[in-house]
This record gives sequence, C-alpha cells and structure tokens, in this order.
Amino acid sequence: MSQISADNTQGLPAAYALLMLDVASRWGITEEELLKPFGLDRQTLTSPTLRIPLETVNEIYKKALELTEEPGLPFYIGMQMKLSSHGFIGFAAMTADNVAQALELVERFISLRIMGFAVRLERKGDKALLYLETDLTLQPLRDGVVAGLLIGLGQMAQVVTGETLFGVADIDIPENPRFEEFRYVLPAQIHFNQPHNRITFDASYLDLPLVMADSASMQLAVEQCERELVAIGLTNRFVRQVRELIHQDGAGFRSVEAVADLLHMSERTLKRQLAQEGTTFSDILENIRRQMAVRLLDGNDQSIERIAEELGYSDVANFNRAFKRWTGTTPGQYRRANNEKPDTVLINAT
Repeated sequence: MSQISADNTQGLPAAYALLMLDVASRWGITEEELLKPFGLDRQTLTSPTLRIPLETVNEIYKKALELTEEPGLPFYIGMQMKLSSHGFIGFAAMTADNVAQALELVERFISLRIMGFAVRLERKGDKALLYLETDLTLQPLRDGVVAGLLIGLGQMAQVVTGETLFGVADIDIPENPRFEEFRYVLPAQIHFNQPHNRITFDASYLDLPLVMADSASMQLAVEQCERELVAIGLTNRFVRQVRELIHQDGAGFRSVEAVADLLHMSERTLKRQLAQEGTTFSDILENIRRQMAVRLLDGNDQSIERIAEELGYSDVANFNRAFKRWTGTTPGQYRRANNEKPDTVLINAT
C-alpha cells in the first residue's frame, strides 16, 4: 500500500474518499469494510490537509464497486457531489458573480484538487463547450472520476444558478450497464463512447448570476487557492510540463528521449515520475493527438488530410485507424455526426 501522509502532494484530497464512503453506506457498507484494508477510517479522512496516493484511491474505488456490486456507483457519487466537496475551489466558484467566472476559477485551480485533470472552456458562436481532459490512466478510477465529475458539474450548476439548463454531455467511456435505469433520473443526458468528455450548452448561460454571489468571499477563497498553489509547487504541474514539451506549435511531436533530455533527467526517471502521477508517456501522447483531432475536426475548416498531417500521421489511413480505435468511428463520420447532433436536456429540474 502507498504511504499516506498529510504532506503527500501527488494524491487526491481525502474528502473524495470520504464521499465514496458516504455513497457506499447506502448499501450498508461500513467504514471498517471499505477503509480498514488501507489503514484509514472516517476520522482520518476529515483532515483538510490529507491527500491519498492515486493508487490507493483506485484500490478504495475498486473495493467500493466490489462491496456494493453497483456498476452505477459513479452516477451516485456525481449526484451526491457538492461544491463544498472541492474545498476552497468550490467555495470560490459558488461565490463567483456568474457562471463564466465560476468556470474560469475551476479551470485555473482544478489541479489543486484533482491531479491529472484539466477543465477548458471554449466559446463557438452561440454555444459554449466545457471540456474535461485527463492523462490519468488508472482504472477503474479514471472512468469513475470522469463520469462522476461530469454528472457532478451538471448537478452543481443547477444548485448555484437556481435555473433549469439544457445541453449535451459527451463522455468517452463505454456505456454503463445501469445507464438505462438512470436515464430519467440523472441530472444529465449522456452520449457514451465519444472521442472527448465535453458539455455543450447555450453560451448565454455563462452570464447567469449565481444565487450565492459574494465578491468579498470569492476573493478570500481565491487567495487561499493561490497560497495552496504555491505550497504545492511544481509537483502537480509535472504532467502538464511533459504535455507541453511533447507537442509545441511548429515543433511537432517529440520522443520520450527528447523530452527527458529537455527535462535534464533520464528516460527511466521520466517514466517513473509519470507512473507516480498515474499515467505514461505513450498515454499522454495518445491523449494529445486525440484531443487535437477532435478540436480540429470540430473546427470544420481543414481537410482530414491536413489534420492527419498536423497530427504527425504518415497518411490518412493511419489517422483513420487511430481515430476509429479512439472513438469507434472515422474522422469523416465524426465530423458529419457532430455537425448534425441536436441539443438534449442536460439538467432536469428537481
């Protein structure tokens, strides 16, 4: 078992393990059953400074799935997620002036809470696109966090705005066997097996005021988040640094050896540090290419041949095979389907 300490900056805050415990308790699962194998208990998880290594969180999540025998567990976790679950980031977001400001704060500080994940907001005409990107590869934790966060974002959006919102949620994981039973009670309509994790909604929602807007409180929370960023230092930015070195405009895609040289470390050390972050060099490279492919295809102003070349593929056939491996469809089919996809309900009134 990985060492757990309050000084561990490479894991997830204990609050998320506590959230898992609270959800699992619905099935009569006790803290002793879920946590004792990992040397943890509820009292320990209430520490605001404790972080748990990703490998340990992954094992706790596996144990929760095993004990509850509930494949829909990430749906329940997402529905029970509150902004307060995310510490000072959540407090800053809920006291922001409007939705746009709240999302900007999440985009800026998400690495404080959930390592290996990033949020990116784009505006395209009258639509807003909120992407959730990750280099985490530990399973089943990776897919569970993706599903839980997307559902949680929808759930929290209704709470902070007091509005019923509409949109489309795409998710890159296989369809959950429990989804049909959840379809009409989940706060989001989800399209599974997509090439990205994204919520698309009307851009006018970004101007919606928040019911708990408080500029003074938000500023205090932002200052605390900034102090935490300084305290964490470079540790949580390592994967981001590797991503930036793998691909830069005009430089193409670098090899693992080239990136290690630029970081003044051996290839072995680079791979070991990435493993500690729950990912690998090849997974990051693959993820970059997939995300770039989706953005370029969404742009709809470049030919598929040009996109394949920009992504470093020797020919279109290789790009087609890679994209079909990622998404189950070809670039051409994805572009046509994406342009025709209608909006559906994202958040239902409760």
